[in-house]
Amino acid sequence: MELLGLDAAFEPVRMLQCVNIQWNRRYYEAGEFALQLRAADWETAIAYLYTADRPETGMVQKVETEHTVKGDFVNVSGFFLEGMLNWKAVYPRCWGVANVADQCRAMVAPAMADAGVTVAAGPALGGSVAFDLLGDQLGDATYALLQLQELSQRIRLQYPDGGLCYEVWQGLDRCQSQSENAYAVFSQGFGTVDALTLTRDTSDYRNVAIAVFVGGAITVDIRASAAEVRRELVVETGLSQADAQSAADFYAAVDTAARAELAKYPQLVNLDATVLQQNALYRREYDLGDKCDVRDDRLQLAYEARIIEVNEVWKNNTHQVSLQFGEKLPVAYRRIG
Repeated sequence: MELLGLDAAFEPVRMLQCVNIQWNRRYYEAGEFALQLRAADWETAIAYLYTADRPETGMVQKVETEHTVKGDFVNVSGFFLEGMLNWKAVYPRCWGVANVADQCRAMVAPAMADAGVTVAAGPALGGSVAFDLLGDQLGDATYALLQLQELSQRIRLQYPDGGLCYEVWQGLDRCQSQSENAYAVFSQGFGTVDALTLTRDTSDYRNVAIAVFVGGAITVDIRASAAEVRRELVVETGLSQADAQSAADFYAAVDTAARAELAKYPQLVNLDATVLQQNALYRREYDLGDKCDVRDDRLQLAYEARIIEVNEVWKNNTHQVSLQFGEKLPVAYRRIG
């Protein structure tokens, strides 16, 4: 991958010769990157990392120097542009009922104007959502709303013309159960994965939320049937009904807040695959956000799951791609290679 270092005004500084690149793309949160390069190949004026090969642009957040017997090196890391959204908080209070994509655009446009981010017009992806937000970090709030409907967001750098543009998007459905797009199957039997790790975990699963608001509470039940044992969670929403807000809209907003919290406690199904670049080619036949078929041939299990994370590593003239499907694993550290 070719990386171009840009200064704070998005003007080119130099092409980077990296020893190691880790480019971690995520669907339901801002991704991140980490680079290692020789000190002589770095320029302190570099503030952004642009590549024509990926839709993400890196923001340089941390630079560390390293002096070893092998030479002098610089380690550079940071978030992609979507991380800018959490520079802002939702304030004043924002509530209502609207299409989820339209509402995220409406929240981002005024908040990010001083950062030079414009909002692209786009289709009303997803459905209607009730919301009531105050004090949340903007990125966390918008990602949470979008995740409820399997949508994502990004900020694109319009290079070389300049300018930053926000957009809401959704990956393609590449499952065999549909006929609109070419399908992608990940299994050892199809010759598309080298290693496949399946994690199923219900230890933190919750299916009923007692959503507390100012003056009362409602119960939000996501069980498939009444026969399923209740696994309860108390959610302190902190919400109170606004003067001009109808009771129906207010309770719907409380319901949305509770469902967003329950989404953090799923019946966890995560599939982690080291993929082979044969039979199915990355960025051509599948990409971040795509919903695909994943099969564990030994256990005879099959899932339709969305690619929620892509971890790419370039080192020693090799390019390795690892995918995560389904739900994010709740680990204490971030795997970056």
